[in-house]
Amino acid sequence: MNKRKIIAIIAIPLLLGTLYSGLKYGFISPMVKGLDIQILGGTFITNINKYVIKVGDKVGLSAGDYVVVPAFSKKPNLKFAILDNNGVLSIKGNSLIAEKEGISSIGILNKNRVLRKVTIMVVNPKINNMDIKLSNPIKYYGDTAKIESTVNIDDFKKLEKGYKLNYSTTNPKILKIDGNEVEAVGIGEAKLISRYDRKEIQTSFNVLPKVDSIDIRKKYELEEGQSLEIDPKIKTSPKNSHIDVRYRVLDKSNYKKFNENLFDKNKVKKFGDSGLEESKGIDISKEGQVKAYRKGNYLVEVSSGDIKKRAIIEVKERSFKNIEVENLQYMFSKEKNFLDVELGWDYNDRVEKYRVYVKPKDKEFFIFTTFFTGKNTITNGNRISEIIKLDMSKNKDYDYQIYVVGFNGREETKRSNIIRINNNSTMDFQNKKVEKMKYKVDRENNTVSFFWLPIEGEKNCTYRIYSKDNDYKDSKYKLIAKNIKNTSTIIKVRESAIDKNYYIVAINSDGQISGFSEAVKIKENFSD
Repeated sequence: MNKRKIIAIIAIPLLLGTLYSGLKYGFISPMVKGLDIQILGGTFITNINKYVIKVGDKVGLSAGDYVVVPAFSKKPNLKFAILDNNGVLSIKGNSLIAEKEGISSIGILNKNRVLRKVTIMVVNPKINNMDIKLSNPIKYYGDTAKIESTVNIDDFKKLEKGYKLNYSTTNPKILKIDGNEVEAVGIGEAKLISRYDRKEIQTSFNVLPKVDSIDIRKKYELEEGQSLEIDPKIKTSPKNSHIDVRYRVLDKSNYKKFNENLFDKNKVKKFGDSGLEESKGIDISKEGQVKAYRKGNYLVEVSSGDIKKRAIIEVKERSFKNIEVENLQYMFSKEKNFLDVELGWDYNDRVEKYRVYVKPKDKEFFIFTTFFTGKNTITNGNRISEIIKLDMSKNKDYDYQIYVVGFNGREETKRSNIIRINNNSTMDFQNKKVEKMKYKVDRENNTVSFFWLPIEGEKNCTYRIYSKDNDYKDSKYKLIAKNIKNTSTIIKVRESAIDKNYYIVAINSDGQISGFSEAVKIKENFSD
């Protein structure tokens, strides 16, 4: 065997072994197939054939699922690198950071050899609008919601989804931010700050205590003229927090879940003592105090936070001691050594006996007189009138206080308002008159509307309207409307035709009555 053959036999296995070892242990670079640069988070825009990312973005880099040939070879130590030096991009590990606007290239290097490269465009689109919305309202303590944001930009619309807002709060004791979730962890006002670069959205929240439960009685009972307070027991989170409580009387339209036949209409508009008037069965204040005016069953609602509770208010007829003698008024004149005081008040058909109490100066109230009355003795208008005489001969410095109560032989009603007459009292108001009384007839509805001016210099007056038939020379004044609080009213005409004079008197805050106004004559036939 010649020398060359011997060398070939020895060299070929040695060469193959060396090649194998070099590939297996990485001394020799293998062939790489399937290698590609993938921008994890970037957007490839076809019409410019480039990856586009925006300034400030940090995206991932991947070499893809490449393979080496032969398969037993050790994978090469590939790395990513910037292929230019313009400062547009930077690389940290496998992350690519967009530093400023411009175009740059990155490549995959095996030692100093560039295996793949790609061009990156870094842009900074103008933000037209940023907006956020919450998956749930943040209103009460413990509420949580996810924050969803949208950003509108001028160019490169495909990048809009890549705008991720950063969230913070002006008061972490009230709002807690965890990623894109917000939770109300305290009570008070705080702002959610949603920011991208130098642009931000401020969303204000006023976090209220959460109302966990409201406990009230199902039914309350009281009499006409009485008051009671609804005192709900309310549990909150955080415990014992101050909360707002709302009270209201429900109308019949709110009775859908109840048998509305069990309830009375609270607001009623009808013709009453003062003409066309609107009255309430009950009223409830913002503090929860119920005032009863009319017998019946009414429904009230107590609410706080998102919780509502309802209760029935049953108003019963007044007990005798709860009846109030209403609208005690007077006129007076002086006759020698006596004061002639004409008293008047509203009639109540449950009272047949009245006591008039008088208090002279520096003395106590005593029963001045007692008298009986009945429905058949009451003149038109349901007003009672009584004249008493008070002595002023013994003391020129007189000072009398007067009130009236009903009496049934066992107990008294509530007393009326107190009127006071002393040596300084004048008849000036009694000499005043209501002026410029006008009227308007509505034949279709059988009504007459009256209008007038208040007495000059007087506040808080009430008014009465009288009529007098023109058919009879001896006709008396008839009271047709009383306790009118405004300077207008509407009365219902029950007759088919009228020929009457109408007058108005005023009553001041002390209960003193003015003189009669000038008459207005109304002659009208409603049957035509």
